[in-house]
Amino acid sequence: MSIHDCKGCLSIKRTRDEDARRRKPTESDEDVLMLTIGHNFAADAHQKIGPSKALRRMGDKTQVLTKATINAHVRDRLTHTNEVANIATAIARILGLNENLCLAIAKGHDIGHAPFGHLGEKVISEITGRNFRHEVFGVVIAQYIERGGQGLNLTYQVLQGILNHSRGAHNPVRAGNVSEEANAVIFADKIAYVWDDVKDIFERTKTLDYDDFPRIKSLVDLCGKNQRERISFCVENLCYESAEKGYVFFGDSEAAKLFFKLKKEMHEVYRQTNVLNGTEILKKAYDFLVKTDLIGDADPAVVLALMTDTDVISLYGEKCLNIGDFKRCSVSEIVPCLQGRHIDFMNPDLNW
Repeated sequence: MSIHDCKGCLSIKRTRDEDARRRKPTESDEDVLMLTIGHNFAADAHQKIGPSKALRRMGDKTQVLTKATINAHVRDRLTHTNEVANIATAIARILGLNENLCLAIAKGHDIGHAPFGHLGEKVISEITGRNFRHEVFGVVIAQYIERGGQGLNLTYQVLQGILNHSRGAHNPVRAGNVSEEANAVIFADKIAYVWDDVKDIFERTKTLDYDDFPRIKSLVDLCGKNQRERISFCVENLCYESAEKGYVFFGDSEAAKLFFKLKKEMHEVYRQTNVLNGTEILKKAYDFLVKTDLIGDADPAVVLALMTDTDVISLYGEKCLNIGDFKRCSVSEIVPCLQGRHIDFMNPDLNW
């Protein structure tokens, strides 16, 4: 089978724009240009998520190596998002799925990440005693925090894709309760972050040495000699497998088994790449938020989750924190829309 044989093979399962539904009537929505010509998912991608503050803050949030690094080529959460979008839309284009829906889900899939990425998730969960999940908080942000608390009014299909994109360490990672486009993003996310992390950790910054992880090196070499070859290897084999099964999947082929073995090996090295005092930095920022009256009755955990790496690092670096230090943080602009409201970071509220 060649990649040309996969062309349009899942078009029968393509999500139609006319099936999009929103919580609020579109007549009251500000984004009328694309909506009026029926491009619901394009509107979500380009006119709603694209200009959002949440997406912009992701350029200052950790992907795998903290943004404290001076190397501009090290991926952040925003460059990761762009790469997921590229992979997901390529999969959609080959298989005949809705590219705009893939693009919108990909753009929004990580907007709920806390500073320092998964470490931030862990610290907020420990501090509050409640399970903070970035995929859930991403939907909360989209519905209740963006645009001064009015929300983005995204389609249900995009919100559902954001909510279900993270499958943890489980393999294979297909979700059964979402669109094929959402599943394309699920796999694109894994393909993007595994190869991005390999590149940034072992090759770009040499934070860790391949010599200390020979199993990872052997698996990497089997998939290609550079980033483009490795990603193409996964995308092509995902498309072959999806064509054979009749739905988006990457798990049973030899290529998939190689990839997920590498993914499992990579989870063993992530704990060695975090900021050494990341937990201390996050807890100091949280303590400041609890003690200050600058955030009023806003939930300090929600405020912390909205902060960037630079926000928390800058607060940590001050011996004596004051009003000016906080007002320089990006999150200070968002706090007014959180006051007087109960924002539950555990409740995505998609029962509509």
